Amino acid sequence: MNSIKYEFIGIGELIKNKKLKVPTYQRAYSWEEQHVNDLLDDIQSNFNESEYFLGTIVLTEKTGFSEIVDGQQRITTVFLIVSAIRDLLKRSNDANTIQTTYLSTYDFRNKEYIPKLELNEQDNVFFRETVIYRNTSSEPKTISNKKIIQAYDSIKCYLEKKLKSFNDDENILIDWKEFLDNKLKVVVISVPDDINAFTIFETLNDRGLALAQIDLLKNYLYSKSGPRLNEIQNSWIKLNSKLESFQEDILLIYIKHWWFAHNGFAREKDNQLYKKIKEEIQNTTEVANFVLNLKNDVEQYTAILNHNLPFWDGYNYKCRKYVETLNYFNLEQYRPLALSILKKFEKNDVEKSLKLIVSWLIRNLIVGAMGSGTLEQLYANTAIEITNNKICNAHQLKEFLKNNIPTDDEFKEKFKTATVSKAKYARYYLAEIENFHRGKNNPELLVNLNPDSVNLEHILPENPSNNYPNFSDEDHAMYFKRIGNLTLMKTKENNDFKSSKFSDKKVKYKESEFWLTNTLANIEEWDIDAINQRQSDLAELAVETWSLKFE
Repeated sequence: MNSIKYEFIGIGELIKNKKLKVPTYQRAYSWEEQHVNDLLDDIQSNFNESEYFLGTIVLTEKTGFSEIVDGQQRITTVFLIVSAIRDLLKRSNDANTIQTTYLSTYDFRNKEYIPKLELNEQDNVFFRETVIYRNTSSEPKTISNKKIIQAYDSIKCYLEKKLKSFNDDENILIDWKEFLDNKLKVVVISVPDDINAFTIFETLNDRGLALAQIDLLKNYLYSKSGPRLNEIQNSWIKLNSKLESFQEDILLIYIKHWWFAHNGFAREKDNQLYKKIKEEIQNTTEVANFVLNLKNDVEQYTAILNHNLPFWDGYNYKCRKYVETLNYFNLEQYRPLALSILKKFEKNDVEKSLKLIVSWLIRNLIVGAMGSGTLEQLYANTAIEITNNKICNAHQLKEFLKNNIPTDDEFKEKFKTATVSKAKYARYYLAEIENFHRGKNNPELLVNLNPDSVNLEHILPENPSNNYPNFSDEDHAMYFKRIGNLTLMKTKENNDFKSSKFSDKKVKYKESEFWLTNTLANIEEWDIDAINQRQSDLAELAVETWSLKFE
């Protein structure tokens, strides 16, 4: 084949007439249940129309099969629809015809069915066994495996309901099959080689087809890989396999943070990160080095995401707790900085630096001096300084950022009047102050913050009724979520008396094992002055709890 070919065809006809393969470099199956249901609803809504356009499919024609450059999520989902139709047909002849026409072909020489669709390395075995061969004992091993079986279950349930609404008349399933064959149309662009395919892929994006930034980036890198394509593909796959268990789209987040730490801040909006990478990495050697560096550094990044990894065995035990604390807040801005620290600092300075980052995080949450975007840019710029060996230890790091971190006085003054809307955050603040006051070895670290065990108690309750006459409605709105009005209780105890009078609550408070709580029994009356005084006392402790000192 020497030229690009275009074909307007029903997607059912496409999968009947082609042997399709997802390249190893393509990402795994990623459609959520909502994506699947949207497609099913679109089919149903357009069932009586002459055709429904599903978009563009880009294929590279190889010897004996077609490789999917763009469109694997849609093609895989259509295969799942066809497999569900097969499984709902009661006549074995009908089911076998679907099997051999759409899903597989029989190899007489090897005496086995060959799937008409091969997925990538992460999904292919599971897809083949579960969907093509109907082996229900096959267990999903990856997130994408689970998404495949969830998508199949959603489709089968949808079609079962449709079948039932037609009094189990299987002709409705045949109607769906024929809709896939003749009406669910795609434009298939077939190109003769990988480089043309990569070019077509990017051209589609330039013309308004919304493509994921990670797919654009991967496509661009492969287009510049030249004779090292297989090597770069293998590195990419290994990189992705180490990250996929953490969260959706973590690969792009990791690449963003790695880029920040080495090349500077770039926003994700409008594909700016992709454009920056494209500007800086333009030949095969640069691509190979970039992907290799990403692969080599992924161990440090996953350690930032999970304090339980063996990576931390060689560090002071406090490092695990600092990382656990940082992940408790589900924030990302500090990660480029932490990545640079892990790569460049001695282990003792890693411990000190992580302690500082925890204190900076809490101080900024309370003071609110910088928005998340500003903080992300600050940490990215600091990470570059570490990468370039301009900041070499925790003391230099502290000095570099001292003008951007809330001082003790700023933190204390803001803490005195701080209101906390997120119960999760408030539990953490109180638990750490409790630990510090008790003189534990790890004052700034997480203890038991499970809401099933320790709950947040509002001393002035959400529904005070007539039990708190010292507070007007306006006062209640202003002071209900103030830190000074909050304490910790065992969950069951909290539920038993949370709206009671303060005089009744004090009896229970006195029995509490928490210092924060049992000292409330010494307060005569709960009013605005009591809240302000208690919060002022807590602010003094907060400065030491999240200290900027290394000792």
